[in-house]
Amino acid sequence: MRIVTRGDFDSLVSSVLLSLTHQIDDVHITNPYGMQTEVEISENDIIANLPYKEKCGLWFDHHYNESEAAQKIKFNGFFKIAPSCSRVIFEYYNDKNDTHLYEKLVNVADKIDSGQFTIEEIRNPQGWFLVERTLHAFDPKGTLGDFKEYFMNLMDWIKTNSLSEILLADDVQNRIEHVRSEHKLFVNAIRECTNLDENVIITDSRQMRFFPNGNRYLIYTMYPEQNVSVSIFNKRNSDLSIIFCGHSIFNKTCNTDINKLLRKYNGSGRMSAGTCIVKQGDADNILHAIIDELKKNG
Repeated sequence: MRIVTRGDFDSLVSSVLLSLTHQIDDVHITNPYGMQTEVEISENDIIANLPYKEKCGLWFDHHYNESEAAQKIKFNGFFKIAPSCSRVIFEYYNDKNDTHLYEKLVNVADKIDSGQFTIEEIRNPQGWFLVERTLHAFDPKGTLGDFKEYFMNLMDWIKTNSLSEILLADDVQNRIEHVRSEHKLFVNAIRECTNLDENVIITDSRQMRFFPNGNRYLIYTMYPEQNVSVSIFNKRNSDLSIIFCGHSIFNKTCNTDINKLLRKYNGSGRMSAGTCIVKQGDADNILHAIIDELKKNG
């Protein structure tokens, strides 16, 4: 079977659990937009951590914005609002094929996917948090190798190696070095592209060709007085802009339902975070409307 999933840490752990219970031949890495526009699905596919699509063999998800669809459709698999998709899969298989051995890793996926970081874990990631950072390393020169191959190697290593051994693997070390080398560039890029408007942190990087890699939660340590962020960047090789909104994970006073707000612009998410994709020609008006709503709600 083939797993269709995202390229983040929760999806990695989800894929490991699924590979314990199914014969997995391939992994296809995409995103919600790609699910709508690019990916053909068959009964040979297991969709994990992405919206449901007809004809799939199994579907597992945990996102709040998919709860309405999950109640209306008949599907094989499991949907539950939970901290991570890994948690949903872990509970569904209920200790089958040694899945119980990965409970600590599922706990990490819960923490990462729900944004339950400490300031120190954001500023100085260690262990699995450092592995998670390597999944976000953007390498426009292609020096880090193929991402899908790296993702599938991690799936195998997690099942056969200790965390210490994984961290010492050459491919992991190369990506760790890349992530660390970009940290200062990332902080400088945030400062260059960010403005504050009352309670809202606004990061507009549309004029940057490449935005350095970094932990998106870091911005909440840099601007602790604000309670919500909105960022916008242009999707590469397209006429689209991507807008992300998120509640601060430290100043938890934002009242805006992000999912409800972004659904006005064909986006989605959960109460605390979400994304919409818009035409570049419409982006300014939509961005300003979103900011106004975030300020109005406080």
